[in-house]
Amino acid sequence: MLPSLLNDLGVIIVSTGNVLNVSDLRKKAGQKPTDELTDCLRSTFTEAEVVEPSQNGDQSSVPVQEQRQLITRRNNDLLEKVREHPRADIKIGAKIFLNRHSEPALTEAVEKLFETLNVSYLDNLILAYHPTATAEKATNGEQQQVQEATGDEEAKEEGVIEWAVGSDNAVGNLKKLWAILERYATDGKIGQLGIADLDADSLQQLYDGAKVHPTIAQINLAACCVVPPQLQAYCNQNEIQLLTHSDPQELLPRDVLNELELGSYYAGWTSRYQVHIKCRGVLAAKGFIVSLERTN
Repeated sequence: MLPSLLNDLGVIIVSTGNVLNVSDLRKKAGQKPTDELTDCLRSTFTEAEVVEPSQNGDQSSVPVQEQRQLITRRNNDLLEKVREHPRADIKIGAKIFLNRHSEPALTEAVEKLFETLNVSYLDNLILAYHPTATAEKATNGEQQQVQEATGDEEAKEEGVIEWAVGSDNAVGNLKKLWAILERYATDGKIGQLGIADLDADSLQQLYDGAKVHPTIAQINLAACCVVPPQLQAYCNQNEIQLLTHSDPQELLPRDVLNELELGSYYAGWTSRYQVHIKCRGVLAAKGFIVSLERTN
């Protein structure tokens, strides 16, 4: 599916552009998040425009396995949609999905959002950090699938969120990642910071150690059935907006990558952005950016 010239490269950055202007994708409203991303990637590869390394900056001194190739969609109207209205009249929100502790990966994901949208400010950014032992093994070339926390595999205890089960020092690593986002917020580049899927104790540890507190907390009701009372009480006490979502813990699992003929890659990070017109509440643009990294 991918151009053969990419086979030896270590990292591929895929930017879907504004998927709202793709007729085949508009017809599939209401999809599960992974199915939506899969279709968006497949569509992008079909209409792919490969940005040559020379346009990606000087990579002559970078080993082949670390070089980054950018793939975008031809005839993409994302920047036109962003510029249709004054920046003050639109709201740009994003969510970054990360399954391993990597501060460079998070920094790259944030910077790619600014670059892709050609803006210097995001209204809000939510981090979905789900560290798993399996995801760490993927970086060493092992191809294993991380189970999604959708609640379909087994019954979940009502009102209980399971975050970072089996991962060492998850909160400590999260705090290091959060510090990166704090710098952007302190510099006025991100308005609100949010976090996804933390249990009440982990959220409190993050909140207490943060210089810039999270003001948004997302939970997946499919994973915990009902809103945990302790979490709801903590959010109310600290003026944290509690929202629900339907995203799995791993947005691009191994079987999906195999289906896309990307079996030799894993998702280093994934981001999803949305551009709304404030006064009308209309979604003007939506898209994904994915970093695909070789497993060996």
